[in-house]
Amino acid sequence: MALKSEESVDVEPSSPAVSVVENRATNSQTSEGSPTVTNGAVPLSRWYPRFRGDPIYHGNVEAFGWCLDSIGRAVAFATAGAFLFPALLRLAKEAAGCETDPPPGSNKVPECNSRVYGIRPSSLLTTFTILVGVISAILLPVMGAIVDYTEKRLLVGKVTSIILCILLLPSLALSSETWFPIAILQLIVAFVGWAQTMVTYAYLPELTKSEERLNQYTQSFTIVSFSSMLLCLGFVVGISTLVGFDDDEVAVAQLGQLVAFATTTPLLYFAWFKLLKHRPASRHLPPSMPLWKAGFAQVFKSSKYINRNLPALKWFYISVMFIDAGSGSLATILITYLTDTLAFTTTENATAILAILIGSIPGAVASGYANRWWYPVKSSIVATAIMVVNTIAAAIILKGPGQQTETYILGLIWGLGAGWKWTSDRVLASTLIPAGQDAELMGVYLFAGQVLTWLPPLVFTAMNEAGVSQRAGIGTTCIWFVFGIFALFFIGDYRKAVSTVGREEIFLVDEEGAETSAQEE
Repeated sequence: MALKSEESVDVEPSSPAVSVVENRATNSQTSEGSPTVTNGAVPLSRWYPRFRGDPIYHGNVEAFGWCLDSIGRAVAFATAGAFLFPALLRLAKEAAGCETDPPPGSNKVPECNSRVYGIRPSSLLTTFTILVGVISAILLPVMGAIVDYTEKRLLVGKVTSIILCILLLPSLALSSETWFPIAILQLIVAFVGWAQTMVTYAYLPELTKSEERLNQYTQSFTIVSFSSMLLCLGFVVGISTLVGFDDDEVAVAQLGQLVAFATTTPLLYFAWFKLLKHRPASRHLPPSMPLWKAGFAQVFKSSKYINRNLPALKWFYISVMFIDAGSGSLATILITYLTDTLAFTTTENATAILAILIGSIPGAVASGYANRWWYPVKSSIVATAIMVVNTIAAAIILKGPGQQTETYILGLIWGLGAGWKWTSDRVLASTLIPAGQDAELMGVYLFAGQVLTWLPPLVFTAMNEAGVSQRAGIGTTCIWFVFGIFALFFIGDYRKAVSTVGREEIFLVDEEGAETSAQEE
Protein backbone atom coordinates (compact mmCIF):
# COMPACT_ATOMS: atom_id res chain seq x y z
CA MET A 1 0.00 0.00 0.00
CA ALA A 2 1.79 3.13 -1.17
CA LEU A 3 1.27 6.37 0.73
CA LYS A 4 1.97 9.40 -1.41
CA SER A 5 3.70 12.57 -0.39
CA GLU A 6 1.45 15.49 0.40
CA GLU A 7 4.11 18.17 0.27
CA SER A 8 7.34 18.57 -1.64
CA VAL A 9 9.92 21.26 -2.34
CA ASP A 10 11.46 21.89 -5.72
CA VAL A 11 14.87 20.35 -6.27
CA GLU A 12 17.85 22.66 -6.29
CA PRO A 13 19.37 22.79 -9.80
CA SER A 14 22.75 22.05 -8.33
CA SER A 15 21.49 18.88 -6.64
CA PRO A 16 19.83 16.74 -9.32
CA ALA A 17 20.45 13.53 -7.39
CA VAL A 18 18.07 14.34 -4.59
CA SER A 19 14.57 15.58 -4.04
CA VAL A 20 13.48 17.36 -0.90
CA VAL A 21 10.26 16.45 0.84
CA GLU A 22 8.71 16.95 4.21
CA ASN A 23 9.86 14.45 6.82
CA ARG A 24 7.54 14.13 9.76
CA ALA A 25 9.68 11.69 11.71
CA THR A 26 10.42 13.29 15.04
CA ASN A 27 14.12 13.67 15.87
CA SER A 28 15.10 12.08 12.54
CA GLN A 29 18.55 12.55 11.08
CA THR A 30 19.96 12.60 7.59
CA SER A 31 22.83 10.45 8.71
CA GLU A 32 23.87 8.85 11.94
CA GLY A 33 25.01 11.54 14.35
CA SER A 34 23.91 14.40 12.05
CA PRO A 35 20.56 15.72 13.22
CA THR A 36 18.14 17.76 11.17
CA VAL A 37 15.43 20.12 12.31
CA THR A 38 12.30 18.20 13.37
CA ASN A 39 9.71 18.26 10.64
CA GLY A 40 12.26 19.86 8.39
CA ALA A 41 13.35 19.11 4.84
CA VAL A 42 15.32 15.91 4.35
CA PRO A 43 17.14 15.00 1.12
CA LEU A 44 16.06 11.78 -0.52
CA SER A 45 18.32 9.62 -2.66
CA ARG A 46 17.35 8.71 -6.19
CA TRP A 47 16.80 5.09 -5.19
CA TYR A 48 14.06 6.05 -2.73
CA PRO A 49 10.85 4.46 -4.11
CA ARG A 50 8.05 6.60 -5.46
CA PHE A 51 4.44 6.01 -6.38
CA ARG A 52 3.06 8.07 -9.26
CA GLY A 53 6.00 10.41 -8.93
CA ASP A 54 5.64 11.02 -5.18
CA PRO A 55 7.91 9.45 -2.51
CA ILE A 56 6.11 6.74 -0.57
CA TYR A 57 5.25 7.34 3.08
CA HIS A 58 5.27 11.09 2.35
CA GLY A 59 9.04 10.94 2.00
CA ASN A 60 9.38 9.76 5.62
CA VAL A 61 12.53 7.64 5.36
CA GLU A 62 12.14 6.13 8.82
CA ALA A 63 8.59 5.02 8.08
CA PHE A 64 9.94 3.27 4.98
CA GLY A 65 12.72 1.73 7.07
CA TRP A 66 10.18 0.53 9.63
CA CYS A 67 8.22 -1.07 6.81
CA LEU A 68 11.28 -2.89 5.40
CA ASP A 69 12.24 -4.17 8.85
CA SER A 70 8.74 -5.51 9.50
CA ILE A 71 8.78 -7.29 6.13
CA GLY A 72 12.20 -8.85 6.78
CA ARG A 73 11.28 -10.21 10.21
CA ALA A 74 7.85 -11.35 9.02
CA VAL A 75 9.32 -13.34 6.13
CA ALA A 76 11.92 -14.99 8.38
CA PHE A 77 9.34 -16.05 10.96
CA ALA A 78 6.73 -17.08 8.37
CA THR A 79 9.06 -19.43 6.48
CA ALA A 80 10.13 -21.00 9.77
CA GLY A 81 6.54 -21.53 10.87
CA ALA A 82 5.30 -22.78 7.51
CA PHE A 83 8.20 -25.04 6.46
CA LEU A 84 10.86 -25.54 9.12
CA PHE A 85 8.68 -26.30 12.15
CA PRO A 86 6.52 -28.97 10.44
CA ALA A 87 9.70 -30.61 9.14
CA LEU A 88 11.19 -30.60 12.65
CA LEU A 89 8.01 -32.16 14.03
CA ARG A 90 8.05 -34.96 11.46
CA LEU A 91 11.75 -35.63 12.03
CA ALA A 92 11.08 -35.80 15.77
CA LYS A 93 8.30 -38.37 15.20
CA GLU A 94 10.62 -40.43 13.00
CA ALA A 95 13.34 -40.27 15.65
CA ALA A 96 10.82 -41.58 18.19
CA GLY A 97 9.89 -44.42 15.83
CA CYS A 98 6.34 -43.19 15.22
CA GLU A 99 4.24 -43.23 12.07
CA THR A 100 3.91 -39.90 10.29
CA ASP A 101 1.14 -40.90 7.85
CA PRO A 102 -2.07 -42.96 8.08
CA PRO A 103 -1.52 -46.69 7.44
CA PRO A 104 -3.09 -48.28 4.30
CA GLY A 105 -6.87 -48.51 4.57
CA SER A 106 -7.10 -45.89 7.33
CA ASN A 107 -7.53 -42.13 7.41
CA LYS A 108 -6.12 -41.69 10.90
CA VAL A 109 -2.50 -41.32 11.94
CA PRO A 110 -1.67 -43.72 14.81
CA GLU A 111 -1.18 -41.88 18.08
CA CYS A 112 2.48 -41.51 19.01
CA ASN A 113 3.08 -42.37 22.66
CA SER A 114 6.84 -42.74 22.31
CA ARG A 115 9.16 -40.03 23.56
CA VAL A 116 12.16 -38.21 22.20
CA TYR A 117 14.40 -36.26 24.58
CA GLY A 118 11.85 -36.91 27.35
CA ILE A 119 8.70 -35.59 25.65
CA ARG A 120 6.18 -36.65 23.05
CA PRO A 121 7.18 -35.44 19.57
CA SER A 122 3.85 -33.59 19.38
CA SER A 123 4.95 -31.53 22.39
CA LEU A 124 8.19 -30.39 20.73
CA LEU A 125 7.03 -27.09 19.24
CA THR A 126 4.90 -26.04 22.20
CA THR A 127 7.77 -26.84 24.59
CA PHE A 128 10.05 -24.56 22.59
CA THR A 129 7.35 -21.88 22.67
CA ILE A 130 7.27 -22.13 26.46
CA LEU A 131 11.04 -21.69 26.66
CA VAL A 132 11.05 -18.77 24.23
CA GLY A 133 8.26 -17.08 26.18
CA VAL A 134 10.04 -17.42 29.51
CA ILE A 135 13.44 -16.33 28.17
CA SER A 136 11.96 -13.36 26.30
CA ALA A 137 9.95 -12.20 29.31
CA ILE A 138 13.14 -12.24 31.39
CA LEU A 139 15.49 -10.62 28.89
CA LEU A 140 13.23 -8.06 27.19
CA PRO A 141 13.46 -5.61 30.15
CA VAL A 142 17.22 -5.59 29.61
CA MET A 143 16.66 -4.68 25.97
CA GLY A 144 14.27 -1.97 27.11
CA ALA A 145 16.98 -0.53 29.36
CA ILE A 146 19.36 -0.37 26.40
CA VAL A 147 16.73 1.56 24.43
CA ASP A 148 15.94 3.97 27.31
CA TYR A 149 19.28 4.53 29.01
CA THR A 150 21.80 4.37 26.17
CA GLU A 151 22.33 5.75 22.68
CA LYS A 152 22.70 2.21 21.34
CA ARG A 153 19.20 1.72 19.92
CA LEU A 154 20.35 1.89 16.31
CA LEU A 155 23.47 -0.19 17.04
CA VAL A 156 21.39 -2.91 18.70
CA GLY A 157 19.11 -2.95 15.68
CA LYS A 158 22.08 -3.38 13.37
CA VAL A 159 23.66 -6.15 15.46
CA THR A 160 20.45 -8.13 15.90
CA SER A 161 19.78 -7.82 12.16
CA ILE A 162 23.17 -9.32 11.34
CA ILE A 163 22.76 -12.13 13.89
CA LEU A 164 19.24 -12.94 12.69
CA CYS A 165 20.37 -13.26 9.07
CA ILE A 166 23.39 -15.40 9.95
CA LEU A 167 21.30 -17.76 12.09
CA LEU A 168 19.04 -18.53 9.12
CA LEU A 169 21.88 -20.34 7.34
CA PRO A 170 22.42 -23.43 9.57
CA SER A 171 18.88 -24.61 8.81
CA LEU A 172 20.01 -25.31 5.26
CA ALA A 173 21.76 -28.38 6.71
CA LEU A 174 18.51 -29.82 8.17
CA SER A 175 18.46 -33.63 8.20
CA SER A 176 17.55 -36.57 10.42
CA GLU A 177 20.96 -36.19 12.11
CA THR A 178 20.90 -32.40 12.64
CA TRP A 179 17.24 -31.70 13.42
CA PHE A 180 17.64 -31.37 17.20
CA PRO A 181 20.57 -28.88 17.20
CA ILE A 182 18.71 -26.85 14.58
CA ALA A 183 15.59 -26.95 16.75
CA ILE A 184 17.63 -25.65 19.71
CA LEU A 185 19.02 -22.92 17.46
CA GLN A 186 15.46 -21.68 16.85
CA LEU A 187 15.32 -20.63 20.50
CA ILE A 188 18.13 -18.18 19.83
CA VAL A 189 16.56 -17.04 16.57
CA ALA A 190 13.27 -16.36 18.34
CA PHE A 191 14.89 -14.30 21.09
CA VAL A 192 17.01 -12.28 18.66
CA GLY A 193 13.90 -11.61 16.62
CA TRP A 194 11.98 -10.40 19.66
CA ALA A 195 14.89 -8.21 20.78
CA GLN A 196 14.92 -6.56 17.39
CA THR A 197 11.14 -6.19 17.49
CA MET A 198 11.40 -4.28 20.76
CA VAL A 199 14.01 -1.91 19.36
CA THR A 200 11.94 -1.40 16.21
CA TYR A 201 8.72 -0.63 18.08
CA ALA A 202 10.47 2.13 20.02
CA TYR A 203 10.59 4.01 16.70
CA LEU A 204 6.89 3.56 15.88
CA PRO A 205 5.32 6.45 17.86
CA GLU A 206 8.16 8.71 16.72
CA LEU A 207 7.52 8.26 13.01
CA THR A 208 5.06 11.15 12.85
CA LYS A 209 3.30 13.63 15.11
CA SER A 210 0.02 13.15 13.24
CA GLU A 211 -2.07 10.39 14.77
CA GLU A 212 -4.20 10.22 11.62
CA ARG A 213 -1.11 9.63 9.51
CA LEU A 214 0.15 7.07 12.04
CA ASN A 215 -3.09 5.15 11.53
CA GLN A 216 -2.41 5.17 7.79
CA TYR A 217 1.15 3.97 8.35
CA THR A 218 0.17 1.12 10.69
CA GLN A 219 -2.50 -0.06 8.28
CA SER A 220 0.04 0.02 5.46
CA PHE A 221 2.71 -1.81 7.51
CA THR A 222 0.27 -4.63 8.25
CA ILE A 223 -0.87 -5.00 4.65
CA VAL A 224 2.64 -4.86 3.20
CA SER A 225 4.19 -7.30 5.70
CA PHE A 226 1.38 -9.84 5.35
CA SER A 227 1.40 -9.48 1.57
CA SER A 228 5.17 -10.08 1.54
CA MET A 229 4.77 -13.24 3.60
CA LEU A 230 2.04 -14.34 1.22
CA LEU A 231 4.27 -13.85 -1.83
CA CYS A 232 7.25 -15.55 -0.17
CA LEU A 233 5.33 -18.63 0.96
CA GLY A 234 3.55 -18.84 -2.37
CA PHE A 235 6.89 -18.74 -4.16
CA VAL A 236 8.31 -21.61 -2.08
CA VAL A 237 5.17 -23.73 -2.50
CA GLY A 238 5.08 -23.01 -6.24
CA ILE A 239 8.76 -23.84 -6.84
CA SER A 240 8.67 -27.04 -4.78
CA THR A 241 5.52 -28.17 -6.61
CA LEU A 242 6.84 -27.35 -10.07
CA VAL A 243 10.21 -29.04 -9.47
CA GLY A 244 8.50 -32.04 -7.88
CA PHE A 245 9.82 -32.24 -4.32
CA ASP A 246 6.76 -30.81 -2.53
CA ASP A 247 6.35 -34.10 -0.64
CA ASP A 248 9.91 -33.90 0.74
CA GLU A 249 9.48 -31.93 3.99
CA VAL A 250 13.20 -31.46 4.56
CA ALA A 251 13.90 -30.17 1.04
CA VAL A 252 10.97 -27.75 1.20
CA ALA A 253 12.15 -26.47 4.60
CA GLN A 254 15.65 -25.92 3.23
CA LEU A 255 14.27 -23.99 0.26
CA GLY A 256 12.15 -21.89 2.58
CA GLN A 257 15.12 -20.95 4.73
CA LEU A 258 17.18 -20.10 1.65
CA VAL A 259 14.42 -17.80 0.37
CA ALA A 260 14.12 -16.24 3.83
CA PHE A 261 17.85 -15.49 3.94
CA ALA A 262 17.85 -14.03 0.43
CA THR A 263 14.83 -11.84 1.21
CA THR A 264 15.50 -10.80 4.79
CA THR A 265 19.18 -9.84 4.46
CA PRO A 266 18.85 -6.93 1.99
CA LEU A 267 15.66 -5.66 3.64
CA LEU A 268 17.21 -5.47 7.10
CA TYR A 269 20.38 -3.94 5.64
CA PHE A 270 18.51 -1.05 4.04
CA ALA A 271 16.27 -0.61 7.10
CA TRP A 272 19.02 -0.43 9.72
CA PHE A 273 22.04 0.78 7.77
CA LYS A 274 20.36 3.28 5.44
CA LEU A 275 16.99 4.47 6.76
CA LEU A 276 16.44 4.21 10.52
CA LYS A 277 18.45 6.82 12.42
CA HIS A 278 20.35 7.37 15.63
CA ARG A 279 18.47 8.25 18.82
CA PRO A 280 19.84 9.74 22.04
CA ALA A 281 19.14 8.20 25.41
CA SER A 282 15.64 9.10 26.60
CA ARG A 283 16.59 9.02 30.30
CA HIS A 284 19.66 8.95 32.54
CA LEU A 285 20.84 5.77 34.24
CA PRO A 286 20.60 6.10 38.05
CA PRO A 287 24.03 6.23 39.75
CA SER A 288 25.50 2.89 40.82
CA MET A 289 22.63 0.95 39.21
CA PRO A 290 23.67 -1.69 36.63
CA LEU A 291 21.93 -1.56 33.27
CA TRP A 292 20.26 -4.98 33.60
CA LYS A 293 18.76 -4.05 36.96
CA ALA A 294 17.59 -0.69 35.63
CA GLY A 295 15.51 -2.49 33.03
CA PHE A 296 13.50 -4.47 35.59
CA ALA A 297 13.25 -1.45 37.87
CA GLN A 298 11.90 0.61 35.00
CA VAL A 299 9.28 -2.00 34.10
CA PHE A 300 8.16 -2.08 37.74
CA LYS A 301 8.14 1.71 38.02
CA SER A 302 6.33 2.18 34.71
CA SER A 303 3.76 -0.46 35.66
CA LYS A 304 3.03 1.34 38.94
CA TYR A 305 2.73 4.65 37.10
CA ILE A 306 0.36 3.17 34.52
CA ASN A 307 -1.76 1.52 37.21
CA ARG A 308 -2.18 4.76 39.15
CA ASN A 309 -2.44 7.35 36.39
CA LEU A 310 -3.36 5.72 33.08
CA PRO A 311 -6.32 3.36 33.57
CA ALA A 312 -7.11 3.08 29.86
CA LEU A 313 -3.53 2.12 29.01
CA LYS A 314 -3.50 -0.31 31.95
CA TRP A 315 -6.51 -2.22 30.69
CA PHE A 316 -5.18 -2.19 27.14
CA TYR A 317 -1.90 -3.74 28.29
CA ILE A 318 -3.81 -6.36 30.29
CA SER A 319 -5.78 -7.22 27.16
CA VAL A 320 -2.52 -7.49 25.21
CA MET A 321 -1.12 -9.88 27.83
CA PHE A 322 -3.96 -12.34 27.32
CA ILE A 323 -4.79 -11.94 23.63
CA ASP A 324 -1.18 -11.98 22.44
CA ALA A 325 -0.54 -15.04 24.60
CA GLY A 326 -3.49 -16.79 22.98
CA SER A 327 -2.79 -15.77 19.39
CA GLY A 328 0.94 -16.45 19.65
CA SER A 329 0.44 -19.93 21.04
CA LEU A 330 -2.41 -20.67 18.62
CA ALA A 331 0.00 -20.57 15.68
CA THR A 332 2.30 -23.18 17.23
CA ILE A 333 -0.59 -25.34 18.40
CA LEU A 334 -2.17 -25.29 14.94
CA ILE A 335 1.06 -26.33 13.22
CA THR A 336 1.35 -29.18 15.71
CA TYR A 337 -2.28 -30.26 15.19
CA LEU A 338 -2.21 -30.02 11.40
CA THR A 339 1.03 -32.02 11.18
CA ASP A 340 0.40 -34.57 13.92
CA THR A 341 -3.36 -35.22 13.74
CA LEU A 342 -4.48 -34.07 10.29
CA ALA A 343 -1.30 -35.48 8.64
CA PHE A 344 -0.68 -32.30 6.62
CA THR A 345 2.46 -32.23 4.49
CA THR A 346 4.80 -29.24 4.68
CA THR A 347 3.27 -27.68 1.57
CA GLU A 348 -0.25 -28.22 2.95
CA ASN A 349 0.80 -26.53 6.19
CA ALA A 350 2.18 -23.67 4.14
CA THR A 351 -1.07 -23.43 2.18
CA ALA A 352 -2.99 -23.17 5.45
CA ILE A 353 -0.70 -20.34 6.54
CA LEU A 354 -1.14 -18.74 3.12
CA ALA A 355 -4.90 -18.78 3.73
CA ILE A 356 -4.34 -16.98 7.04
CA LEU A 357 -2.15 -14.38 5.33
CA ILE A 358 -4.67 -13.84 2.54
CA GLY A 359 -7.39 -13.26 5.12
CA SER A 360 -5.21 -10.83 7.06
CA ILE A 361 -5.06 -8.33 4.18
CA PRO A 362 -8.80 -7.56 4.09
CA GLY A 363 -8.63 -7.74 7.90
CA ALA A 364 -6.14 -4.87 7.98
CA VAL A 365 -8.28 -2.89 5.54
CA ALA A 366 -11.41 -3.59 7.61
CA SER A 367 -9.58 -2.39 10.70
CA GLY A 368 -8.87 0.97 9.09
CA TYR A 369 -12.58 1.51 8.46
CA ALA A 370 -13.69 0.01 11.78
CA ASN A 371 -11.32 2.29 13.70
CA ARG A 372 -13.22 5.21 12.22
CA TRP A 373 -16.72 3.77 12.57
CA TRP A 374 -16.40 2.41 16.11
CA TYR A 375 -13.03 3.71 17.42
CA PRO A 376 -10.07 1.31 17.85
CA VAL A 377 -11.24 -0.19 21.16
CA LYS A 378 -14.55 -1.54 19.85
CA SER A 379 -12.79 -2.50 16.62
CA SER A 380 -10.30 -4.60 18.59
CA ILE A 381 -13.14 -6.29 20.53
CA VAL A 382 -14.91 -7.28 17.32
CA ALA A 383 -11.69 -8.65 15.80
CA THR A 384 -10.96 -10.76 18.89
CA ALA A 385 -14.54 -12.06 18.97
CA ILE A 386 -14.11 -13.26 15.38
CA MET A 387 -11.02 -15.23 16.46
CA VAL A 388 -12.87 -16.76 19.41
CA VAL A 389 -15.77 -18.01 17.30
CA ASN A 390 -13.44 -19.31 14.60
CA THR A 391 -11.21 -21.15 17.07
CA ILE A 392 -14.20 -22.90 18.65
CA ALA A 393 -15.42 -23.85 15.18
CA ALA A 394 -12.00 -25.30 14.32
CA ALA A 395 -11.91 -27.41 17.48
CA ILE A 396 -15.32 -28.84 16.56
CA ILE A 397 -14.90 -29.27 12.79
CA LEU A 398 -11.29 -30.43 12.31
CA LYS A 399 -11.13 -34.09 13.32
CA GLY A 400 -8.67 -35.94 11.07
CA PRO A 401 -6.88 -36.26 7.72
CA GLY A 402 -8.61 -35.15 4.52
CA GLN A 403 -9.96 -31.84 5.83
CA GLN A 404 -7.75 -29.52 3.84
CA THR A 405 -10.63 -27.44 2.43
CA GLU A 406 -12.20 -26.87 5.85
CA THR A 407 -8.81 -25.89 7.25
CA TYR A 408 -8.15 -23.35 4.52
CA ILE A 409 -11.56 -21.72 5.00
CA LEU A 410 -11.01 -21.46 8.75
CA GLY A 411 -7.54 -20.07 8.02
CA LEU A 412 -9.04 -17.25 5.97
CA ILE A 413 -11.28 -16.29 8.89
CA TRP A 414 -8.40 -16.48 11.38
CA GLY A 415 -6.42 -14.20 9.09
CA LEU A 416 -9.30 -11.73 8.91
CA GLY A 417 -9.39 -11.47 12.69
CA ALA A 418 -5.61 -11.39 13.13
CA GLY A 419 -4.97 -8.68 10.52
CA TRP A 420 -7.83 -6.61 11.93
CA LYS A 421 -6.66 -7.02 15.53
CA TRP A 422 -3.00 -6.36 14.79
CA THR A 423 -3.75 -3.08 13.02
CA SER A 424 -6.11 -1.84 15.74
CA ASP A 425 -3.60 -2.71 18.46
CA ARG A 426 -0.83 -0.74 16.79
CA VAL A 427 -3.07 2.34 16.76
CA LEU A 428 -4.08 1.85 20.40
CA ALA A 429 -0.49 1.28 21.48
CA SER A 430 0.56 4.58 19.92
CA THR A 431 -2.42 6.76 20.89
CA LEU A 432 -2.94 5.71 24.53
CA ILE A 433 0.68 6.43 25.49
CA PRO A 434 1.24 9.97 26.86
CA ALA A 435 3.11 12.28 24.52
CA GLY A 436 6.83 12.28 25.32
CA GLN A 437 6.83 8.82 26.95
CA ASP A 438 6.73 6.82 23.73
CA ALA A 439 9.97 4.83 23.98
CA GLU A 440 9.52 4.02 27.69
CA LEU A 441 5.91 2.83 27.55
CA MET A 442 6.18 1.15 24.14
CA GLY A 443 8.70 -1.13 25.84
CA VAL A 444 6.10 -1.99 28.46
CA TYR A 445 3.66 -2.75 25.63
CA LEU A 446 6.05 -5.28 24.10
CA PHE A 447 6.78 -6.75 27.54
CA ALA A 448 3.04 -7.16 28.12
CA GLY A 449 2.78 -9.00 24.81
CA GLN A 450 5.47 -11.46 25.87
CA VAL A 451 5.02 -11.94 29.60
CA LEU A 452 2.32 -14.67 29.34
CA THR A 453 3.22 -16.27 25.99
CA TRP A 454 4.54 -19.32 27.83
CA LEU A 455 1.25 -20.04 29.66
CA PRO A 456 -1.14 -21.23 26.86
CA PRO A 457 1.45 -23.61 25.34
CA LEU A 458 2.20 -24.88 28.85
CA VAL A 459 -1.49 -25.75 29.30
CA PHE A 460 -1.61 -27.42 25.86
CA THR A 461 1.63 -29.36 26.49
CA ALA A 462 0.42 -30.58 29.89
CA MET A 463 -2.85 -31.77 28.33
CA ASN A 464 -1.01 -33.40 25.42
CA GLU A 465 1.44 -35.20 27.69
CA ALA A 466 -1.52 -36.47 29.74
CA GLY A 467 -3.13 -37.90 26.60
CA VAL A 468 -5.96 -35.34 26.34
CA SER A 469 -7.24 -34.69 22.80
CA GLN A 470 -5.41 -31.94 20.95
CA ARG A 471 -8.79 -30.61 19.82
CA ALA A 472 -9.51 -29.72 23.43
CA GLY A 473 -6.10 -28.06 23.58
CA ILE A 474 -7.01 -25.85 20.63
CA GLY A 475 -10.23 -24.87 22.36
CA THR A 476 -8.37 -23.72 25.49
CA THR A 477 -6.81 -20.82 23.55
CA CYS A 478 -10.25 -19.16 23.54
CA ILE A 479 -9.92 -18.66 27.30
CA TRP A 480 -7.14 -16.14 26.81
CA PHE A 481 -9.04 -14.31 24.07
CA VAL A 482 -12.10 -13.97 26.32
CA PHE A 483 -10.02 -12.58 29.20
CA GLY A 484 -8.57 -10.04 26.77
CA ILE A 485 -12.02 -8.98 25.55
CA PHE A 486 -13.14 -8.31 29.13
CA ALA A 487 -10.08 -6.12 29.67
CA LEU A 488 -10.83 -4.12 26.51
CA PHE A 489 -14.32 -3.30 27.82
CA PHE A 490 -12.73 -1.66 30.87
CA ILE A 491 -10.79 0.87 28.74
CA GLY A 492 -13.90 3.04 28.62
CA ASP A 493 -14.28 6.12 26.42
CA TYR A 494 -11.53 6.11 23.79
CA ARG A 495 -11.86 9.86 23.14
CA LYS A 496 -11.43 10.66 26.81
CA ALA A 497 -8.42 8.33 27.08
CA VAL A 498 -6.71 9.99 24.10
CA SER A 499 -7.42 13.46 25.44
CA THR A 500 -6.10 12.55 28.88
CA VAL A 501 -2.65 11.64 27.54
CA GLY A 502 -2.40 14.76 25.37
CA ARG A 503 -2.74 13.06 22.00
CA GLU A 504 -4.54 14.32 18.93
CA GLU A 505 -7.92 12.64 18.45
CA ILE A 506 -7.94 10.92 15.07
CA PHE A 507 -11.43 9.52 14.93
CA LEU A 508 -14.63 11.45 15.46
CA VAL A 509 -17.83 9.46 15.05
CA ASP A 510 -21.29 10.95 15.22
CA GLU A 511 -24.29 9.16 16.69
CA GLU A 512 -25.09 7.52 13.37
CA GLY A 513 -21.54 6.24 12.93
CA ALA A 514 -20.55 8.71 10.21
CA GLU A 515 -16.87 9.54 10.00
CA THR A 516 -15.57 13.08 10.40
CA SER A 517 -12.06 14.44 10.61
CA ALA A 518 -10.50 16.10 13.63
CA GLN A 519 -9.01 18.76 11.41
CA GLU A 520 -12.43 19.69 10.01
CA GLU A 521 -13.89 20.57 13.39
